Amino acid sequence: MTGQAVSKAQTSSLGALWVAVVKILARLRYLGLLGYALEWLLEASHASSRMHKILHSINTPKVHLLAISMVLAGHIAEHLHQEEENHHQEAHLHELRMEVQKLRKGA
Repeated sequence: MTGQAVSKAQTSSLGALWVAVVKILARLRYLGLLGYALEWLLEASHASSRMHKILHSINTPKVHLLAISMVLAGHIAEHLHQEEENHHQEAHLHELRMEVQKLRKGA
């Protein structure tokens, strides 16, 4: 393979990997809500001694970090989802403009 062919193969495999990652993240856009709910439960243990006793086993720094990570992943997934929707809307708008141009030329 030439250098250019190798470069195209690497680009296409990276592109395919990126598309797969975007699809997975788009499905996880509600993960942020779950992270917020988990963080709320962990913080509720500070307001109620009963909740503190119930949640004592999961009220650890690792679980707090997990909740924050879930929120961040949810935000990233939602952003990627919005970008995907914007691309679809732009493509649709382009198609509509082309149809209007055809109608104007035909009239």
